[in-house]
Amino acid sequence: MGERKARVREMCLQFHQTEAEIAQEWVAFKSSKPGIQMSFTTLEKFEKEWLPRKKPRPVKQEAKSSTGVGAFSNRIGDEEVDLLTMYTGTPTSDGSKSAGKRQITPEEKNLIRKRLAVSEKNPAMIFSPNSFSPAPKRTVTPSSNKFLSRTSAGEVLVNFGATNGVAWGGAVQECTLAPYRPSQDSTKQYRYMFQKLSEKAQVLDDQIEEMTSFLCEKYHIEEFVNFTLPAQDVVHISGRVACDSIGKLNSQSVVLEGSRQLSQGRQIAVDLSELTEYALFPGQVIAAEGVNITGKKLLLKKVFQGVPLPLPQTITKSEPGINVRVLIAAGPYSAVDDLEYQPLVELLDIIERDTPDVCILMGPFVDSKNTLIENSNTQKTYKDLFNECMDTIADRTSRLNCKVILVPSLRDVHHHPVYPQGPYSLSKTIPQNFYLATDPCTMVINNIVFGLTSTDVLFHIGAEEVALIKTGNTDRLERLVRHMLQQHSYYPLYPPAEDVNADYEHFESVTMPVTPHVLITPSDLRYFIKESHECCCINPGRLAKGQVGGTYARLVLQPPTSTGNTSVVSTIAGQILRI
Repeated sequence: MGERKARVREMCLQFHQTEAEIAQEWVAFKSSKPGIQMSFTTLEKFEKEWLPRKKPRPVKQEAKSSTGVGAFSNRIGDEEVDLLTMYTGTPTSDGSKSAGKRQITPEEKNLIRKRLAVSEKNPAMIFSPNSFSPAPKRTVTPSSNKFLSRTSAGEVLVNFGATNGVAWGGAVQECTLAPYRPSQDSTKQYRYMFQKLSEKAQVLDDQIEEMTSFLCEKYHIEEFVNFTLPAQDVVHISGRVACDSIGKLNSQSVVLEGSRQLSQGRQIAVDLSELTEYALFPGQVIAAEGVNITGKKLLLKKVFQGVPLPLPQTITKSEPGINVRVLIAAGPYSAVDDLEYQPLVELLDIIERDTPDVCILMGPFVDSKNTLIENSNTQKTYKDLFNECMDTIADRTSRLNCKVILVPSLRDVHHHPVYPQGPYSLSKTIPQNFYLATDPCTMVINNIVFGLTSTDVLFHIGAEEVALIKTGNTDRLERLVRHMLQQHSYYPLYPPAEDVNADYEHFESVTMPVTPHVLITPSDLRYFIKESHECCCINPGRLAKGQVGGTYARLVLQPPTSTGNTSVVSTIAGQILRI
């Protein structure tokens, strides 16, 4: 029941509906299909077939008329009259004005003050002196009080592995941090917005070719054919899943885009009616069996999903029995309507209490979705806000000798919004215990390989995926992370979401070199710790959710004690807790 409730909450977030509205839609859906019962399968049908037909609830816009072109001109006209009144006299009914400069009454002074007070929201007054005045000094906001008055702090929400008797705290041990492949992870900023269409097309074609070779070897397929040619017999084909129009993918709009070598880069419509199970999303590279009688439409008989990369080669360097304790948190680190950073302060208190060996802090630190930032109602620059956060983190963690890994986010308003994303830049000298990572990155912590990305790829894939699951594992969240591992990519979706500015010339760092031991991908979807293909996949949730506290994760890992392709997932103990 709890998982089904979580699934409904995800629908609310995805379709911008309240729980009551989703319930009403479910009643209507159920009445159209007599005898149907709530299950994961029926919820999938409800999400894919019913909800997309409904228009999302419109977002309320305050004072819409005050920002229109007509209102803008009216405001200017009114202010011109005010200026004439103040400096040249009182206008008459015929448009002329009386001579001489008159005194302004107290009532008119109050009116002028009120107009200046609202000038920040008025385009006509955007360059008034008042718009450049500093905002008043902030005090503790109601949302801060709401966060501080919470009663569920420290509650354990998820357990993974053998957590009984685990020592979550203790003395900090020395840890080694290094990129898995230094040549693959970008270590500095790069020039973007210089992407050529020809180079982007080549990167996308190479992705099809590389995944096709993996699928051919895994499923022992002799050869793939050009799917644009008519074929009466069952043939093997490969390509990238796409949508035949602008909109959400569904079972009737699936097309397959081939590689230049096999299919001249052409697309063909796909018929999924004979498949018993499938899970497809735009950008996914698949292999399949099917027939193409007319040369215009593929009738698929079987779909071969991707195959994950092997686990990394591990060489023991640490002493046996020494565990690695890792704390993981993802932004935002402040409530949605203030910049007090109370959740961050609470997290630093927990770090001082538990003294983990490594802290992985993922952005955003200066969240573009914060209402104060959206309305430009801040006393300091975005860079100053970020630097203050870094100074606080450095001051609280440096004396603990705790390593801090900082991963940027596309929602960081002070940082370059391009994917893959270069590391943060600090105004001061980088503290010795800081490690500035890229987004995404693959790195090694004491011989354990971590895959990190702060981009909400799970939400993006889930919003576009079309699936029919009748048997086996119906865990949707595990299926979403499985897509990442099977496609060997931290962001396999194509085209990307609107808020992801992908630079495909640098997409080499988005490709996974190996299947990591631990994959960390924060998302607005429900928090979890799950195993998939011998990889421990973690969504720690957000440290702050709206005006209240969110969640964070902590792990205790036993480093491998032998050389070879070793899975360490069985040695991991993990928890997700409320802040």
